[in-house]
Amino acid sequence: MRELPSGTLTLLFSDIEGSTHSMTRLGEHWGDALSAQRDLLRAAFEKHDGIEMGTEGDSFFVVFTSARQAVAAAIEGQQGLQQHAWPLDLPLRVRMGLHTGEPERHEDGYIGLDVHRAARIAAAAAGDQIVLSEAARILAGPLGADVTVRDLGHHRLKDLSEPEHLHDLAVPGLRSTFPPLRSLGSTANLPSAVTPLVGRDGELGELREKLLEPGVRLLTLTGPGGAGKTRLGIEVASALESRFPTGVFFVDLHTAEDEQDAWLGIANSLDAVGDAEESPRDRVRRSLATATALLILDNLEQLVGADRLVAELLTSSPLVSVLTTSRRPLHLASEFEHPVPPLELPERPDSDPEQAIRAGAVDLFVRRARMVRPSFHLEESNVADVVELCRRLDGLPLAIELAAARSKMLSPHALLGRLDQTLGSDLATADRTERQRTLAATIAWSYQLLSESDQAVLRQLGVFAGQFDVSSVEAVVEVPEVDLFESVVHLVDMSLAQIVDGPDGEPRISLLQTIRDFARHELQLSGQGDRTRLRHARWCAQQADEVDQLLAGPAQIEALDRMSLIGDDVRAALEWCLQMSDDADPERANTGLRLVANLHMYWYRFGYADEGRAWFERALAATQSLVSVDMVNALHGLAILRLQQADVEPAKEGIRRALEMARGLGERDLESRELNSLALAHRTLAEMPEARRLLGESLSIARETGNVRRESAALSNLVVFLIDEGDWPGALSAGREAIAASRRLGDAWAVSSDEVNFAAAVLRVDGPEAAYRHLVSIAPEALASGDPELVTAVAEIFAAILAELGQPSLSARLVAAADVRRAVLGMPRSEPDVVFMDASFETSGAREDAAWATGYAEGKDISLDDALAEALDAPIVNFNLL
Repeated sequence: MRELPSGTLTLLFSDIEGSTHSMTRLGEHWGDALSAQRDLLRAAFEKHDGIEMGTEGDSFFVVFTSARQAVAAAIEGQQGLQQHAWPLDLPLRVRMGLHTGEPERHEDGYIGLDVHRAARIAAAAAGDQIVLSEAARILAGPLGADVTVRDLGHHRLKDLSEPEHLHDLAVPGLRSTFPPLRSLGSTANLPSAVTPLVGRDGELGELREKLLEPGVRLLTLTGPGGAGKTRLGIEVASALESRFPTGVFFVDLHTAEDEQDAWLGIANSLDAVGDAEESPRDRVRRSLATATALLILDNLEQLVGADRLVAELLTSSPLVSVLTTSRRPLHLASEFEHPVPPLELPERPDSDPEQAIRAGAVDLFVRRARMVRPSFHLEESNVADVVELCRRLDGLPLAIELAAARSKMLSPHALLGRLDQTLGSDLATADRTERQRTLAATIAWSYQLLSESDQAVLRQLGVFAGQFDVSSVEAVVEVPEVDLFESVVHLVDMSLAQIVDGPDGEPRISLLQTIRDFARHELQLSGQGDRTRLRHARWCAQQADEVDQLLAGPAQIEALDRMSLIGDDVRAALEWCLQMSDDADPERANTGLRLVANLHMYWYRFGYADEGRAWFERALAATQSLVSVDMVNALHGLAILRLQQADVEPAKEGIRRALEMARGLGERDLESRELNSLALAHRTLAEMPEARRLLGESLSIARETGNVRRESAALSNLVVFLIDEGDWPGALSAGREAIAASRRLGDAWAVSSDEVNFAAAVLRVDGPEAAYRHLVSIAPEALASGDPELVTAVAEIFAAILAELGQPSLSARLVAAADVRRAVLGMPRSEPDVVFMDASFETSGAREDAAWATGYAEGKDISLDDALAEALDAPIVNFNLL
């Protein structure tokens, strides 16, 4: 026996993903495949000085003294597996997990938490994937230009209390697209803090303990604006992430005006989707019915019916806890209220610097003052002024931060004098509390220090609902003869705006909500509110148009990133544009119509049909007499969302209206599009002669006008129709033509759709093995599209193939998981699709096999992602509605 090393070691665990299914599929060849797997991996491990600690079944436990060698062994092992000629051309997929630590020697092996951690990391991986802990990644060092280390974020692993920062490797020649890790979930969706929480240590511990007490499920943090309720709530939730396995969800409700808005906000934070008939409230109730989660509902004070909403959440979700922030309590019997006090002030106004800085308010002032003036110190000459300033600001964190930001130009004594001059601000109205008057005066004071042009810029920036960049400012803000960039820089210096890292890593501008509210109030008083909001809505429409263009080409990930940046602004603009009133500016509603029309492809492709339909219906109601290209696009957008959810008759009516209007406007391009969509509506009803006639007319117009995109869409659907009719050679020929056309356009989504349609034809002409090989080759691109309908269809076509390959159990699991997903999405299977799948099941006799019923029952309890992972991520049939 080789002497076992001690100290810092890298532990590698591996096993075969879906070994039971592989054994079933390989039958008598299983033993040969298992031996080959062992030989290949053992050779790689031994080459890099790995010490084999155990081989049980299909798994390995190997120890390395070098993290770099462990990684090299893992890569070479996967390369060997990739290159091996497997029996029946069915490769074994091995998952690997690596962690570096200091395991404890025990008898002839190792024990301790590091061993468990490495095993849990391996269990979270997918077949062909190499997952590393942060410690292993750091000690492995640079891995060469060919190897990419990808950050997978922090994940909670079974039986481990702290989240683990995980990474995986992308190596040329090896599979690089994987489903989400099989972890307990990534860290919560809490906003990140840019500065430490000051002066709240005692409260933080108290609140953590309170939320963990038996029977405490509702905790409300109350206090005035600027007291730090949100910041404290986020910190409490962050400390409790590991205690809520389902997750911790932050829900910003500052814009919610009624319960419907609030339910939608919660549903969006939970990513809870549903069918056309399921309200956001029902989606939330279903998603949380068995969840062990913590919800942070932020800014409830303006929401009428907040008490009813929270009471219903607690009643319908027995394992969910709720932490709310509000300026007033909910007055529910189950509520535990925690008033968030101002930060602590020194007991004596003449405290010496050492004593004064122990108070949270003074500590915060000094910290923030040093951020803008590093040489600032609390000393005998200024301590009295700092203490008095904090006292006059009532210890409110936001007020203190705003005042401290002026330390770059003013001493504490001068700051105190300036504050005295503004406490009589008109904003300090009689219906505000004393603390609110102080905060309002502080903001007004900072505002009054600005030049008139900077004041105008700040007022107009208030229309933004989210983060924005300088180009956005230039598109929306209109102040003559002003350098907007310099003005924004000045607002940042004044701490009236902030520079933050956006989701794309680029610097963006943000306003604190209190300052945003102040700016909007001043904007409305200035008489420029509607004018500015119209410019903002036009900007949103332009951004949405650019997203639409990106979705039509190869940059679809960029389109999703762009929407993540502008989503809040788009919704705010739509809300303003589509408010119905007799004296509303027609351009306002028309801009809203153009905005929703530009977003139809985004809503269609990425599972937002419910939200899209709601906005389309409001936009069409506000502009019902309009005849324009935008109206055609809006009618079309609503119709394809209805068609996607099998609401066929209203969809047909909408398409017919769009078709008539397009013809009246002489828009031949749009006429071709509507004929194509109308053909698909008839196909959904199995009215094939009319569907073929309409599609032929669409294709004819597209070729007549030379519109390659419309021709490509018609060709894509022609393949589907030929499959429906059983013209398999014709479908293969049309499929090749459609794929070529989509590739010329550079539309990755259309290419994936065409490829899977082609696979369906291959299944009928060349058999299931050829179809399987084709699907495996195109699977990564199809699944990476992000289209939930496409992903659902992947499972269905793979189920048909597997049925014909003699795998009824796995086929049934895929069908069941797809049925569940379709029910959630509200996208029922069309009749022609049912006929196609049934043909495979009947030919193979899969449904009559005893394994079918068992597999279907199992499939209803697993996720679609897991089912697809078992099926090696194979793609499926999809239909191009656009």
